[in-house]
Amino acid sequence: MQKSIGKIALAGSGNIAWHLANGFKLQGYEITGIWSRTKSNALELAENCGALVYEEISDLRKNADMIILAVADNAIEEVASHIRKFDGILVHTAGSVPMDVLKDSFINYGVFYPLQTFSKGTPVDLSEVPFFLESSSNEVFQAIKQAALSLSAKVYEADSHQRMLLHVAAVFAGNYSNLMYTISNELIKSSGLPKEILHPLILETARKAASGDPLKMQTGPARRNDTSTIEKHIETLASLPEYAELYRLLANLISNKYK
Repeated sequence: MQKSIGKIALAGSGNIAWHLANGFKLQGYEITGIWSRTKSNALELAENCGALVYEEISDLRKNADMIILAVADNAIEEVASHIRKFDGILVHTAGSVPMDVLKDSFINYGVFYPLQTFSKGTPVDLSEVPFFLESSSNEVFQAIKQAALSLSAKVYEADSHQRMLLHVAAVFAGNYSNLMYTISNELIKSSGLPKEILHPLILETARKAASGDPLKMQTGPARRNDTSTIEKHIETLASLPEYAELYRLLANLISNKYK
């Protein structure tokens, strides 16, 4: 196994693959090849970072020190099974998939998990992204840590259980909070008012949550146990029963936390 990583290949051409491939390219790494089920996406990414496009997954082994599996969680084992016999390091990028899914087929393997929401075409400052690493050996860890540190100073070791809890926390903080924004936009739209009026509130709430203890920052009718206002809100949502049910559940959770 190479003690240092200089050449990287990627399986996948989605959001994470896009940002990692270009991030490593900017740091002087050679991106040797891209494989993806969607060839047009692979071609676009490969052109962007000066890599080859491979038709076969196993071709990712060619001239690579590390292969990154930046594919859907449920595809990791299948894609890995087509590589095999790789002397370099194989890592996946999933928060909720244990490292051990790779142990039966590889000697040098691990996890290279960036905790961020990525969208293709939307710039992300990787130096601000925390990376969580797990590895099959200390030698592998040192190699992937060196690669991670080239992107960000925020590099941590986390085992599969810690990473699962982290991923669940991230879903609450990111995906579910975004659902709340979506619902809020729908309600504002139905009122005839511009959705932009919520932006100062969203930004200030996020700022407070990031700068202190969110438990101490909670405000609103449920925090005050203002049952009259809560019931009025639920009545207002009568034509949207799923939202009314969600509102009541969240209000109860908040009220119970502050009893």
